[in-house]
Amino acid sequence: MTGDNEPGLQQSIHRFLNSEGESIATDMEQSFTSYNSNLEHEYHNKFIPLNVVPERTGTQKQKSHSEKVHSAKKIIFSPKKRRDSAQLKKHLRQTENRANDLVRQSTNSFTRGLMPLVDYNLALKIAFDTKIEVAEIQKTKQNKGFLLEQKQQLIQQAVEQLQEFDQPASQGWYGDLVHAKLLLAQNQYEIARVNQDRDAQQFALEAISKNSAEYYAIRNIEAQVGEADLSEYRRALSSVNNANQELDLFYQNTKNDTASFETYERRLEEIKTDINWMASNGAGLGRADLLDLSKAHLSYAKGKYSLNNNRKGRSQELFTESMQYAKAAWNLRANQYYPAGTASLHDVTSSWLMWKAAGTELADLKTTDSQSIDKELNVGLDQMLNLADSIRDRRGRLDSDVSLVHCLKNSEKLSDYKRKLSD
Repeated sequence: MTGDNEPGLQQSIHRFLNSEGESIATDMEQSFTSYNSNLEHEYHNKFIPLNVVPERTGTQKQKSHSEKVHSAKKIIFSPKKRRDSAQLKKHLRQTENRANDLVRQSTNSFTRGLMPLVDYNLALKIAFDTKIEVAEIQKTKQNKGFLLEQKQQLIQQAVEQLQEFDQPASQGWYGDLVHAKLLLAQNQYEIARVNQDRDAQQFALEAISKNSAEYYAIRNIEAQVGEADLSEYRRALSSVNNANQELDLFYQNTKNDTASFETYERRLEEIKTDINWMASNGAGLGRADLLDLSKAHLSYAKGKYSLNNNRKGRSQELFTESMQYAKAAWNLRANQYYPAGTASLHDVTSSWLMWKAAGTELADLKTTDSQSIDKELNVGLDQMLNLADSIRDRRGRLDSDVSLVHCLKNSEKLSDYKRKLSD
Protein backbone atom coordinates (compact mmCIF):
# COMPACT_ATOMS: atom_id res chain seq x y z
CA MET A 1 0.00 0.00 0.00
CA THR A 2 1.39 3.39 -0.98
CA GLY A 3 1.22 6.54 1.07
CA ASP A 4 -0.98 8.22 -1.57
CA ASN A 5 -3.77 5.71 -0.94
CA GLU A 6 -3.85 6.05 2.85
CA PRO A 7 -6.04 9.23 3.07
CA GLY A 8 -8.71 7.66 0.87
CA LEU A 9 -8.65 4.49 2.93
CA GLN A 10 -8.98 6.45 6.16
CA GLN A 11 -11.98 8.31 4.77
CA SER A 12 -13.61 5.01 3.81
CA ILE A 13 -13.07 3.58 7.26
CA HIS A 14 -14.39 6.78 8.81
CA ARG A 15 -17.58 6.60 6.70
CA PHE A 16 -18.01 2.92 7.61
CA LEU A 17 -17.73 3.61 11.34
CA ASN A 18 -20.21 6.48 11.08
CA SER A 19 -22.71 4.24 9.30
CA GLU A 20 -22.20 1.55 11.95
CA GLY A 21 -22.89 4.12 14.67
CA GLU A 22 -26.10 5.16 12.95
CA SER A 23 -27.19 1.52 12.64
CA ILE A 24 -26.60 0.89 16.33
CA ALA A 25 -28.49 4.03 17.28
CA THR A 26 -31.43 3.05 15.08
CA ASP A 27 -31.54 -0.48 16.48
CA MET A 28 -31.44 0.72 20.07
CA GLU A 29 -34.04 3.41 19.53
CA GLN A 30 -36.44 0.94 17.89
CA SER A 31 -35.85 -1.51 20.73
CA PHE A 32 -36.70 0.96 23.45
CA THR A 33 -39.63 2.41 21.56
CA SER A 34 -41.03 -1.14 21.33
CA TYR A 35 -40.31 -1.70 25.01
CA ASN A 36 -42.13 1.47 26.05
CA SER A 37 -45.15 0.77 23.82
CA ASN A 38 -45.75 -2.65 25.39
CA LEU A 39 -45.93 -1.60 29.04
CA GLU A 40 -48.75 -3.14 31.09
CA HIS A 41 -51.56 -1.38 32.94
CA GLU A 42 -50.55 -0.44 36.47
CA TYR A 43 -53.21 -2.49 38.23
CA HIS A 44 -53.15 -5.62 36.10
CA ASN A 45 -52.79 -8.80 38.17
CA LYS A 46 -50.38 -11.45 36.88
CA PHE A 47 -51.60 -14.33 39.12
CA ILE A 48 -48.27 -15.20 40.73
CA PRO A 49 -48.74 -17.88 43.42
CA LEU A 50 -48.46 -16.28 46.87
CA ASN A 51 -45.69 -18.62 47.98
CA VAL A 52 -43.56 -16.12 46.10
CA VAL A 53 -45.25 -12.71 45.74
CA PRO A 54 -47.94 -10.95 43.79
CA GLU A 55 -46.31 -9.17 40.89
CA ARG A 56 -46.08 -5.46 40.58
CA THR A 57 -46.37 -3.50 37.34
CA GLY A 58 -45.68 0.11 36.57
CA THR A 59 -46.11 2.85 34.04
CA GLN A 60 -43.36 4.60 32.17
CA LYS A 61 -43.49 8.01 30.55
CA GLN A 62 -43.22 7.92 26.76
CA LYS A 63 -40.45 9.99 25.18
CA SER A 64 -41.41 12.84 22.92
CA HIS A 65 -40.21 12.87 19.31
CA SER A 66 -37.62 15.54 20.05
CA GLU A 67 -36.31 13.57 23.02
CA LYS A 68 -35.98 10.46 20.84
CA VAL A 69 -34.02 12.37 18.20
CA HIS A 70 -31.79 13.86 20.86
CA SER A 71 -31.22 10.41 22.40
CA ALA A 72 -30.37 8.93 18.99
CA LYS A 73 -27.87 11.70 18.33
CA LYS A 74 -26.17 11.04 21.64
CA ILE A 75 -25.80 7.36 20.80
CA ILE A 76 -24.46 8.10 17.31
CA PHE A 77 -21.75 10.48 18.45
CA SER A 78 -20.86 8.88 21.78
CA PRO A 79 -18.36 5.98 21.76
CA LYS A 80 -19.57 5.11 25.27
CA LYS A 81 -23.12 4.67 23.98
CA ARG A 82 -21.85 2.38 21.24
CA ARG A 83 -19.97 0.30 23.79
CA ASP A 84 -23.03 0.14 26.04
CA SER A 85 -25.26 -0.95 23.18
CA ALA A 86 -22.80 -3.72 22.22
CA GLN A 87 -22.70 -4.86 25.84
CA LEU A 88 -26.48 -4.85 25.95
CA LYS A 89 -26.73 -7.05 22.86
CA LYS A 90 -24.27 -9.51 24.36
CA HIS A 91 -26.14 -9.52 27.65
CA LEU A 92 -29.46 -10.09 25.88
CA ARG A 93 -28.06 -13.24 24.28
CA GLN A 94 -26.72 -14.49 27.61
CA THR A 95 -30.00 -13.72 29.38
CA GLU A 96 -32.05 -15.55 26.77
CA ASN A 97 -29.74 -18.57 27.03
CA ARG A 98 -30.15 -18.60 30.81
CA ALA A 99 -33.92 -18.47 30.49
CA ASN A 100 -33.90 -21.32 27.97
CA ASP A 101 -31.74 -23.39 30.32
CA LEU A 102 -34.20 -22.76 33.14
CA VAL A 103 -37.17 -23.88 31.03
CA ARG A 104 -35.40 -27.03 29.88
CA GLN A 105 -34.03 -28.04 33.28
CA SER A 106 -37.19 -27.31 35.26
CA THR A 107 -39.33 -29.21 32.74
CA ASN A 108 -36.97 -32.15 33.00
CA SER A 109 -37.14 -32.07 36.81
CA PHE A 110 -40.94 -31.82 36.87
CA THR A 111 -41.54 -34.62 34.37
CA ARG A 112 -39.25 -36.87 36.43
CA GLY A 113 -41.17 -36.11 39.62
CA LEU A 114 -38.29 -34.20 41.24
CA MET A 115 -40.06 -30.82 41.43
CA PRO A 116 -43.56 -29.97 42.71
CA LEU A 117 -45.99 -28.09 40.52
CA VAL A 118 -45.70 -24.79 42.40
CA ASP A 119 -41.91 -24.69 42.02
CA TYR A 120 -42.21 -25.62 38.36
CA ASN A 121 -44.69 -22.81 37.82
CA LEU A 122 -42.32 -20.32 39.47
CA ALA A 123 -39.45 -21.43 37.23
CA LEU A 124 -41.61 -21.10 34.10
CA LYS A 125 -42.84 -17.69 35.16
CA ILE A 126 -39.36 -16.28 35.80
CA ALA A 127 -38.00 -17.81 32.59
CA PHE A 128 -40.79 -16.66 30.28
CA ASP A 129 -41.06 -13.20 31.83
CA THR A 130 -37.34 -12.85 31.12
CA LYS A 131 -37.69 -14.16 27.54
CA ILE A 132 -40.58 -11.75 26.91
CA GLU A 133 -38.54 -8.79 28.15
CA VAL A 134 -35.60 -9.77 25.95
CA ALA A 135 -37.85 -10.20 22.91
CA GLU A 136 -39.46 -6.80 23.44
CA ILE A 137 -36.10 -5.06 23.65
CA GLN A 138 -34.74 -6.92 20.62
CA LYS A 139 -37.99 -6.40 18.73
CA THR A 140 -37.89 -9.97 17.43
CA LYS A 141 -40.64 -12.06 15.87
CA GLN A 142 -40.94 -13.97 19.14
CA ASN A 143 -43.43 -11.54 20.62
CA LYS A 144 -45.25 -11.90 23.92
CA GLY A 145 -48.19 -13.83 22.49
CA PHE A 146 -45.90 -16.32 20.77
CA LEU A 147 -43.91 -16.97 23.95
CA LEU A 148 -47.05 -17.30 26.07
CA GLU A 149 -48.28 -19.96 23.62
CA GLN A 150 -45.05 -21.87 24.26
CA LYS A 151 -45.64 -21.61 27.98
CA GLN A 152 -49.23 -22.77 27.48
CA GLN A 153 -48.02 -25.99 25.86
CA LEU A 154 -45.77 -26.76 28.83
CA ILE A 155 -48.58 -26.19 31.35
CA GLN A 156 -50.91 -28.34 29.25
CA GLN A 157 -48.31 -31.13 29.37
CA ALA A 158 -48.18 -30.73 33.15
CA VAL A 159 -51.97 -31.10 33.37
CA GLU A 160 -51.85 -34.25 31.27
CA GLN A 161 -49.04 -35.69 33.37
CA LEU A 162 -50.89 -35.00 36.60
CA GLN A 163 -54.02 -36.65 35.23
CA GLU A 164 -52.05 -39.88 34.97
CA PHE A 165 -51.24 -39.80 38.71
CA ASP A 166 -54.78 -40.76 39.74
CA GLN A 167 -53.92 -43.38 42.34
CA PRO A 168 -55.40 -44.10 45.79
CA ALA A 169 -52.16 -43.22 47.60
CA SER A 170 -51.56 -39.94 45.73
CA GLN A 171 -51.96 -37.50 48.60
CA GLY A 172 -52.75 -33.99 47.41
CA TRP A 173 -52.94 -35.18 43.81
CA TYR A 174 -56.36 -33.77 42.96
CA GLY A 175 -55.51 -30.37 44.43
CA ASP A 176 -52.39 -30.25 42.25
CA LEU A 177 -54.45 -31.15 39.19
CA VAL A 178 -56.97 -28.38 39.86
CA HIS A 179 -54.10 -25.96 40.50
CA ALA A 180 -52.55 -26.89 37.14
CA LYS A 181 -55.89 -26.28 35.40
CA LEU A 182 -56.06 -22.90 37.13
CA LEU A 183 -52.56 -22.02 35.88
CA LEU A 184 -53.62 -23.07 32.39
CA ALA A 185 -56.66 -20.76 32.51
CA GLN A 186 -54.59 -17.87 33.87
CA ASN A 187 -52.08 -18.17 31.05
CA GLN A 188 -54.88 -18.42 28.51
CA TYR A 189 -56.29 -15.20 29.91
CA GLU A 190 -52.91 -13.52 29.37
CA ILE A 191 -52.84 -14.72 25.76
CA ALA A 192 -56.35 -13.44 25.14
CA ARG A 193 -55.49 -10.09 26.71
CA VAL A 194 -52.41 -9.73 24.49
CA ASN A 195 -54.53 -10.59 21.45
CA GLN A 196 -57.24 -8.16 22.64
CA ASP A 197 -59.83 -10.94 22.35
CA ARG A 198 -62.45 -9.95 24.93
CA ASP A 199 -64.61 -13.04 24.37
CA ALA A 200 -61.63 -15.32 25.02
CA GLN A 201 -60.75 -13.26 28.09
CA GLN A 202 -64.25 -13.70 29.47
CA PHE A 203 -64.17 -17.44 28.84
CA ALA A 204 -60.78 -17.75 30.56
CA LEU A 205 -61.96 -15.67 33.54
CA GLU A 206 -64.89 -18.03 34.06
CA ALA A 207 -62.46 -20.95 34.17
CA ILE A 208 -60.20 -19.01 36.56
CA SER A 209 -63.07 -18.26 38.92
CA LYS A 210 -64.29 -21.86 38.90
CA ASN A 211 -60.88 -23.47 39.35
CA SER A 212 -59.70 -21.05 42.04
CA ALA A 213 -62.83 -21.72 44.12
CA GLU A 214 -62.35 -25.48 43.76
CA TYR A 215 -58.63 -25.24 44.47
CA TYR A 216 -59.30 -23.34 47.69
CA ALA A 217 -62.04 -25.76 48.79
CA ILE A 218 -59.69 -28.74 48.36
CA ARG A 219 -56.74 -27.16 50.18
CA ASN A 220 -59.01 -25.93 52.95
CA ILE A 221 -60.22 -29.46 53.67
CA GLU A 222 -56.69 -30.86 53.42
CA ALA A 223 -55.37 -28.22 55.84
CA GLN A 224 -58.07 -29.09 58.38
CA VAL A 225 -57.07 -32.78 58.39
CA GLY A 226 -53.33 -32.09 58.25
CA GLU A 227 -52.74 -33.15 54.64
CA ALA A 228 -51.80 -29.72 53.27
CA ASP A 229 -49.33 -27.29 54.79
CA LEU A 230 -50.19 -23.69 55.43
CA SER A 231 -48.24 -22.46 52.41
CA GLU A 232 -50.49 -24.53 50.14
CA TYR A 233 -53.53 -23.19 51.93
CA ARG A 234 -52.32 -19.59 51.64
CA ARG A 235 -51.60 -20.08 47.93
CA ALA A 236 -55.13 -21.33 47.31
CA LEU A 237 -56.58 -18.48 49.35
CA SER A 238 -54.57 -16.01 47.27
CA SER A 239 -55.89 -17.51 44.02
CA VAL A 240 -59.48 -16.70 45.04
CA ASN A 241 -58.58 -13.13 45.96
CA ASN A 242 -56.67 -12.65 42.69
CA ALA A 243 -59.59 -14.02 40.68
CA ASN A 244 -62.00 -11.60 42.36
CA GLN A 245 -59.70 -8.65 41.64
CA GLU A 246 -59.30 -9.62 38.00
CA LEU A 247 -63.07 -9.99 37.57
CA ASP A 248 -63.56 -6.50 38.98
CA LEU A 249 -60.96 -5.09 36.58
CA PHE A 250 -62.43 -6.88 33.59
CA TYR A 251 -65.98 -5.73 34.24
CA GLN A 252 -64.77 -2.28 35.40
CA ASN A 253 -66.36 -2.70 38.78
CA THR A 254 -65.26 0.36 40.77
CA LYS A 255 -67.09 -0.66 43.94
CA ASN A 256 -64.75 -1.05 46.89
CA ASP A 257 -65.27 -4.70 47.85
CA THR A 258 -64.14 -4.50 51.46
CA ALA A 259 -65.95 -7.71 52.49
CA SER A 260 -63.91 -9.88 50.13
CA PHE A 261 -60.61 -8.40 51.30
CA GLU A 262 -61.61 -8.61 54.97
CA THR A 263 -62.21 -12.34 54.52
CA TYR A 264 -58.84 -12.71 52.83
CA GLU A 265 -57.09 -10.71 55.55
CA ARG A 266 -58.78 -12.64 58.35
CA ARG A 267 -57.66 -15.97 56.93
CA LEU A 268 -54.11 -14.73 56.48
CA GLU A 269 -54.22 -13.68 60.14
CA GLU A 270 -55.37 -17.20 61.04
CA ILE A 271 -52.39 -18.68 59.16
CA LYS A 272 -50.01 -16.42 61.06
CA THR A 273 -51.67 -17.40 64.35
CA ASP A 274 -51.40 -21.11 63.53
CA ILE A 275 -47.70 -20.83 62.67
CA ASN A 276 -47.11 -18.81 65.85
CA TRP A 277 -48.84 -21.53 67.89
CA MET A 278 -46.63 -24.18 66.28
CA ALA A 279 -43.56 -22.09 67.05
CA SER A 280 -44.52 -21.77 70.71
CA ASN A 281 -44.92 -25.56 70.91
CA GLY A 282 -41.62 -26.35 69.20
CA ALA A 283 -43.12 -27.74 65.98
CA GLY A 284 -41.03 -27.62 62.80
CA LEU A 285 -43.85 -25.92 60.90
CA GLY A 286 -43.46 -22.98 63.26
CA ARG A 287 -39.84 -22.31 62.37
CA ALA A 288 -38.80 -18.66 62.56
CA ASP A 289 -38.38 -18.16 58.80
CA LEU A 290 -41.87 -19.51 58.12
CA LEU A 291 -43.34 -17.19 60.72
CA ASP A 292 -41.48 -14.19 59.26
CA LEU A 293 -42.67 -15.01 55.75
CA SER A 294 -46.25 -15.37 56.95
CA LYS A 295 -46.04 -11.90 58.51
CA ALA A 296 -44.45 -10.57 55.30
CA HIS A 297 -47.32 -11.90 53.17
CA LEU A 298 -49.93 -10.45 55.49
CA SER A 299 -48.31 -7.00 55.58
CA TYR A 300 -47.84 -7.05 51.81
CA ALA A 301 -51.50 -7.86 51.17
CA LYS A 302 -52.60 -5.09 53.53
CA GLY A 303 -50.19 -2.69 51.86
CA LYS A 304 -51.57 -3.41 48.39
CA TYR A 305 -55.12 -2.92 49.64
CA SER A 306 -54.23 0.40 51.29
CA LEU A 307 -52.43 1.53 48.14
CA ASN A 308 -55.43 0.72 45.96
CA ASN A 309 -57.53 2.84 48.31
CA ASN A 310 -55.13 5.80 48.05
CA ARG A 311 -53.84 5.48 51.62
CA LYS A 312 -50.19 5.89 50.70
CA GLY A 313 -48.97 6.68 54.19
CA ARG A 314 -50.43 3.47 55.59
CA SER A 315 -49.25 1.42 52.62
CA GLN A 316 -45.72 2.73 53.17
CA GLU A 317 -45.75 1.47 56.75
CA LEU A 318 -47.07 -1.93 55.69
CA PHE A 319 -44.60 -2.38 52.83
CA THR A 320 -41.79 -1.45 55.23
CA GLU A 321 -42.98 -4.16 57.63
CA SER A 322 -43.26 -6.68 54.82
CA MET A 323 -39.76 -5.93 53.55
CA GLN A 324 -38.28 -6.24 57.03
CA TYR A 325 -39.98 -9.58 57.72
CA ALA A 326 -39.01 -10.98 54.30
CA LYS A 327 -35.43 -9.82 54.72
CA ALA A 328 -35.29 -11.47 58.16
CA ALA A 329 -36.56 -14.74 56.65
CA TRP A 330 -33.97 -14.52 53.88
CA ASN A 331 -31.17 -13.90 56.38
CA LEU A 332 -32.17 -16.95 58.41
CA ARG A 333 -32.33 -19.17 55.36
CA ALA A 334 -29.18 -17.93 53.64
CA ASN A 335 -26.91 -17.60 56.67
CA GLN A 336 -28.22 -20.20 59.11
CA TYR A 337 -30.52 -22.84 57.61
CA TYR A 338 -28.83 -23.31 54.22
CA PRO A 339 -25.34 -23.89 55.67
CA ALA A 340 -26.92 -26.36 58.11
CA GLY A 341 -28.68 -28.19 55.29
CA THR A 342 -32.22 -27.44 56.51
CA ALA A 343 -33.12 -24.99 53.72
CA SER A 344 -32.66 -25.40 49.99
CA LEU A 345 -31.37 -22.92 47.44
CA HIS A 346 -34.95 -22.61 46.21
CA ASP A 347 -36.08 -21.69 49.75
CA VAL A 348 -33.48 -18.92 49.87
CA THR A 349 -34.53 -17.68 46.42
CA SER A 350 -38.26 -17.58 47.19
CA SER A 351 -37.67 -15.51 50.34
CA TRP A 352 -35.50 -13.10 48.31
CA LEU A 353 -38.34 -12.67 45.81
CA MET A 354 -40.71 -11.71 48.64
CA TRP A 355 -38.12 -9.26 49.95
CA LYS A 356 -37.67 -7.73 46.50
CA ALA A 357 -41.41 -7.31 45.89
CA ALA A 358 -41.98 -5.45 49.14
CA GLY A 359 -38.87 -3.32 48.63
CA THR A 360 -39.88 -2.42 45.09
CA GLU A 361 -43.38 -1.37 46.16
CA LEU A 362 -41.86 0.76 48.90
CA ALA A 363 -39.40 2.40 46.51
CA ASP A 364 -42.20 3.16 44.04
CA LEU A 365 -43.93 5.30 46.63
CA LYS A 366 -41.01 7.77 46.32
CA THR A 367 -40.86 8.11 50.09
CA THR A 368 -37.58 6.32 50.71
CA ASP A 369 -34.12 5.85 49.22
CA SER A 370 -34.69 3.33 46.44
CA GLN A 371 -30.96 3.10 45.72
CA SER A 372 -30.22 1.75 49.20
CA ILE A 373 -32.99 -0.83 48.83
CA ASP A 374 -31.65 -1.93 45.43
CA LYS A 375 -28.12 -2.12 46.83
CA GLU A 376 -29.17 -4.44 49.66
CA LEU A 377 -31.16 -6.64 47.29
CA ASN A 378 -28.22 -6.89 44.88
CA VAL A 379 -25.89 -7.85 47.71
CA GLY A 380 -28.33 -10.59 48.70
CA LEU A 381 -28.63 -11.79 45.11
CA ASP A 382 -24.85 -11.90 44.73
CA GLN A 383 -24.64 -14.01 47.89
CA MET A 384 -27.20 -16.41 46.41
CA LEU A 385 -25.17 -16.52 43.22
CA ASN A 386 -22.10 -17.53 45.22
CA LEU A 387 -24.11 -20.26 46.92
CA ALA A 388 -25.36 -21.50 43.56
CA ASP A 389 -21.91 -21.54 41.94
CA SER A 390 -20.44 -23.42 44.91
CA ILE A 391 -22.73 -26.40 44.25
CA ARG A 392 -20.79 -29.14 42.49
CA ASP A 393 -23.15 -32.11 42.74
CA ARG A 394 -26.17 -31.05 40.70
CA ARG A 395 -28.16 -34.24 40.60
CA GLY A 396 -31.93 -34.12 41.02
CA ARG A 397 -33.37 -30.65 40.53
CA LEU A 398 -30.34 -28.62 41.55
CA ASP A 399 -29.48 -27.60 37.98
CA SER A 400 -32.87 -25.92 37.73
CA ASP A 401 -32.48 -24.13 41.08
CA VAL A 402 -29.04 -22.84 40.07
CA SER A 403 -30.38 -21.62 36.72
CA LEU A 404 -33.19 -19.81 38.53
CA VAL A 405 -30.69 -17.74 40.50
CA HIS A 406 -28.61 -17.00 37.38
CA CYS A 407 -31.74 -16.01 35.45
CA LEU A 408 -32.70 -13.55 38.19
CA LYS A 409 -29.19 -12.09 38.19
CA ASN A 410 -29.20 -11.62 34.42
CA SER A 411 -32.61 -9.98 34.60
CA GLU A 412 -31.38 -7.52 37.24
CA LYS A 413 -28.35 -6.65 35.12
CA LEU A 414 -30.64 -6.12 32.14
CA SER A 415 -32.62 -3.58 34.15
CA ASP A 416 -29.38 -1.74 34.96
CA TYR A 417 -28.42 -1.61 31.26
CA LYS A 418 -31.83 -0.21 30.35
CA ARG A 419 -31.57 2.51 32.97
CA LYS A 420 -28.11 3.53 31.73
CA LEU A 421 -29.14 3.70 28.08
CA SER A 422 -32.32 5.62 28.83
CA ASP A 423 -30.46 8.36 30.74
